[in-house]
Amino acid sequence: MLGGAVCALALASSALMSSALMSSALTGSAHAAPSTPEIVIPTADAPVPVGQGEYSYIATHEVTKRAAGMKIAAAVASLPVPAQYRPANLALAKQFDLALAGALASPGGCVQVVVDPRSRDGSLFNYGFFPVAGQYCS
Repeated sequence: MLGGAVCALALASSALMSSALMSSALTGSAHAAPSTPEIVIPTADAPVPVGQGEYSYIATHEVTKRAAGMKIAAAVASLPVPAQYRPANLALAKQFDLALAGALASPGGCVQVVVDPRSRDGSLFNYGFFPVAGQYCS
């Protein structure tokens, strides 16, 4: 299950492509429709290994379902942040949304959150979200 923001984006892209195709057909030009990047949902698997100094939390299946229902990824994406942090904020929301989708595609699946406090890119922390197969979730 993808978040509402991703679905809205897909619908908007579809409407835009339909409009472009209609416009092309009316003017008689033979332009190819722009290709839309395919969204790849990661496959749930074993928890990722955590390096020294990193922190990991594996949510339960129930908490993962609740997070998906609360549309946390959409909430993260809508947070007011300075313009220079907007792309990173949107990427974080997308990563979380895809991890939720991958986790929920696995029976009993859950999400693993990995936090690395050693920043490499100027942020305070580096976060990772990973789908975990149900057999590893409680």
